[in-house]
Amino acid sequence: MRADDWMALQHMLDMGVNPDAVYPFEHFLYFDDESLAGLASRALQDAGYQTELGPSAHGGWVVVVYTYHPPNASELERRIEFLESIAESFGGEYDGWGVPVKR
Repeated sequence: MRADDWMALQHMLDMGVNPDAVYPFEHFLYFDDESLAGLASRALQDAGYQTELGPSAHGGWVVVVYTYHPPNASELERRIEFLESIAESFGGEYDGWGVPVKR
C-alpha cells in the first residue's frame, strides 16, 4: 500500500471513523480502451464486485469499483493489490480509493 493510502486511512481514523464498522469504499481504475475497461469491469463483477463503467473526465474510461469493509490496513491493502492486478491484466491503471462523504 502506498504512503498516501496509509495517510488517508489514518486521517479517517483520526476523524473518528469506527474501525470496526463497515464503510463503502470506491476504487478507481483507468483505461485508454473502452472494450478493455468493459472486460475488466466484467471480470470484477464475476469476482463479486459491484462496478460502474463510464467515460473519464480526463479522456479514456474509468471503472469505479465499490467495496464494503472496515477501514483497516490489511483489508484495504488486500483489495488494492487485487484491483491493481486486474487493472494491469487489462492494460489499465489503478488510481486510488475514496470514501463517499455523507452530508
